[in-house]
Amino acid sequence: MRRRLWPVLLVTGIGLAILLKLGVWQVQRLAWKEALIAKMEASLSAEPVSLARATAAGSDPDQAVVRVSGSFTGKSLRRITTLNGGPGWEIVQSFTTAESAALLVARGVAAENQSTIADPGPVEIIGVLRRHPSRRGFFDPDNDAGGNRWYWWDLPAMALASGGAAARHSDLVLRLLPGSPGSGGLFVEQPRASLRNNHLGYAITWFGLAAVLLVMTGVFLRQRNKT
Repeated sequence: MRRRLWPVLLVTGIGLAILLKLGVWQVQRLAWKEALIAKMEASLSAEPVSLARATAAGSDPDQAVVRVSGSFTGKSLRRITTLNGGPGWEIVQSFTTAESAALLVARGVAAENQSTIADPGPVEIIGVLRRHPSRRGFFDPDNDAGGNRWYWWDLPAMALASGGAAARHSDLVLRLLPGSPGSGGLFVEQPRASLRNNHLGYAITWFGLAAVLLVMTGVFLRQRNKT
């Protein structure tokens, strides 16, 4: 009988090892994600710092709240998004700092045909730095630079189309905070640490499957012993 049962026990052991390892991995990912969210929330609630400090060597500028002085330059670009459940346009414009550094600024969201002219400045703006690598999604259409319709973040092309200098920080966009100069008349959402965190559910699923496998194997062995 033992010879007939060893394949079942072997498969069960391998399955349990895999399922438990996946469950433990998700628990580890849960701890990592919670720490990351806590770090982001702390960064978003911190006092604004200078752009130079946020982007200094060894610093992670993503989610840093910064205060920048300078002037809006060039034309406003329109990146498709949503507004109140319908279509809207995120307004992106080049900004030249007092230190002559160029930066793309997401000023807020406008409705179709809404005027989006910003005070050229000089002004002092406050926003959150967000990293937007220039990667096109599989289903993203071509950006229409001539028609000023942008469907994905192509920051070098957007900086050029806005008429500003090439952005010094080529993968960063400054997203204005509500009430900041440059956001007037636009919808600006309060930033928050909005990371998906489903790792606890995944861990419960893997551990649950391990328990089901163990119970089913036990039932199988019990039935075999009766025959």
